Amino acid sequence: MDVRVRYPFLGRRTQGFDIRAKWFTALYDVIRSRIRTEVLRLYYAGTSAVAERVYRLQLAAFERGRAVTHIPSQLQSFLLRRRHSVPTVVTCYDLSLPGTLTRLPFADRVVVPARQVHDALVEAVRLPREPDVVPLAVSAAYRPADVGRGRGVILSVGTEQPRKNVEGLFRIVARVRESMPVTLVKVGAPSDARPRLRKLATGLGIQDHIEWRDSVPDEELIQLYQTAAVTVVPSFLEGFSMPCLEAMACGCPLIASAMSAIPETVGSGGLLLDPRDEEAWADAILRVLADPAFARDLSRRGIERSRAFSAERSASRLIQIYEEMWTDRGWT
Repeated sequence: MDVRVRYPFLGRRTQGFDIRAKWFTALYDVIRSRIRTEVLRLYYAGTSAVAERVYRLQLAAFERGRAVTHIPSQLQSFLLRRRHSVPTVVTCYDLSLPGTLTRLPFADRVVVPARQVHDALVEAVRLPREPDVVPLAVSAAYRPADVGRGRGVILSVGTEQPRKNVEGLFRIVARVRESMPVTLVKVGAPSDARPRLRKLATGLGIQDHIEWRDSVPDEELIQLYQTAAVTVVPSFLEGFSMPCLEAMACGCPLIASAMSAIPETVGSGGLLLDPRDEEAWADAILRVLADPAFARDLSRRGIERSRAFSAERSASRLIQIYEEMWTDRGWT
């Protein structure tokens, strides 16, 4: 079966932006080694309702010949059409933006990264077929290293969206600093919230104890996971949480939110807490920093849990979905 898959992306490039979204890269690298793939770079037309129609017309023009179209994120679900000439699948990572869900029923298949997202999506949208659960994965480069961990270094990786609970994290760090000197390394692109976050940090007295790392290459990010004393993920909503898996794979002790899909990803590989209980978070961080045996146990549990996720297995499942769609069209 000579399956071929196309992945459409908007053509505009920004500094440090890979056309293959970071959370899909490990799977894509396996897929393209096993079947024929093509990246469709659509001409950038801006962001508006009119632009979305332009993108759909472009995609329709590019969809020639036999191939499955895989839209890698629901953020580009506006590319879905009521009538498409080729089998179409879209990955839905979370339900944080309801407006991105309305066109999902136009897809032949919908892929989600966690059972929690599956259940929430089934309740929110009437789909023609039950979503397929395909977990995400990290590349083999995310692994432990025989190096020392920075004493008092707290690592946070993610955007500044409200659901990431950065404000809560700052308050937690301020609590920790009442008992122990720590530095928060915050990795994530700046947003409109940055001035407000800086003001909050100043008000809490931690502005000189935050390293703002707007963008780092994968190699440097891996080193941060390998050397930080603890990684924290206090989000209110995640559809999977790549930082949790990245931290566990690198053996970094992990404290994560007990909300949304995060417990499904972390399992027993980290300490799960209610993100609204900031006192409990501060106490947990202090314990990791002060108790080497506890930190080593969290590290061991994280490494063990990370082995449950495999780019090979998840890529194989996606290829199976492509093959099923190919067969459903009567293609051989």
